[in-house]
Amino acid sequence: MNPPLVSIITPSFNQAKWLEATIQSVLAQTYTNFEYIIIDGGSTDGSKEIIEKYATKLTYWQSEKDGGQADAINIGFRRAKGVLVAYLNADDLLEPNAVEGIINAYEVNQEFAIYFGKCKTIDTDGNLLLEGQGNPVKFVDLVRDGMLPNIYQPACFFNTAYLRRERLLETKYKFAFDFELILSLTSTKSTLFLNRDIASYRVHNESKSHLYKVEAFKEKLSIQEQYSKRDILLFKWRRIKLAIAQKTGKI
Repeated sequence: MNPPLVSIITPSFNQAKWLEATIQSVLAQTYTNFEYIIIDGGSTDGSKEIIEKYATKLTYWQSEKDGGQADAINIGFRRAKGVLVAYLNADDLLEPNAVEGIINAYEVNQEFAIYFGKCKTIDTDGNLLLEGQGNPVKFVDLVRDGMLPNIYQPACFFNTAYLRRERLLETKYKFAFDFELILSLTSTKSTLFLNRDIASYRVHNESKSHLYKVEAFKEKLSIQEQYSKRDILLFKWRRIKLAIAQKTGKI
């Protein structure tokens, strides 16, 4: 049997300063049965030339105007064929054995919706700011506390068997679409945490999370509120079903 295929998508837009390091971190993986897709939004800073340099090693790439980061990832997702899919932003990095570690866990148990590990924090020059962080998480904790420091998007690989929607990300969100995706999956399925470094998340003054802190925080709160209400309704429905079952003698 062939080893499972893993899909990795990189959305890119005017991040030439870090893009090549991101590409190299993917192509350096010790696990070789993966496809790499880069969706560039029509960069004008030399990013396209960097992508062309590695074109023969990519499954697919394009450089043209798109609807933003989430839309770019969705374009890649529609082309992805892997049993697991991950997206790595153009300023983040994967550890060399990241995919190998994730796929080893997947082959033991394919019932998890998200396989994730620790994520380091680095600065604009790649210097380590924080050692790898990450912990097992549950839906109720994510709704209450948010993602960090327990689960970082660059260290997540999503099981396509449970991505029952045409798009990976909700494009109505501009900042916290990763949070919404993780909540959507953990609301009904389990996750598996690997106690090992998988990725590095780069913090710098040009990132969306830095430039739009207030907007990103507001969006995160709206998603938490949405899922909190859904969880309360689900809890009430389960209580009603239990009461009905008890009255009818079916429990």
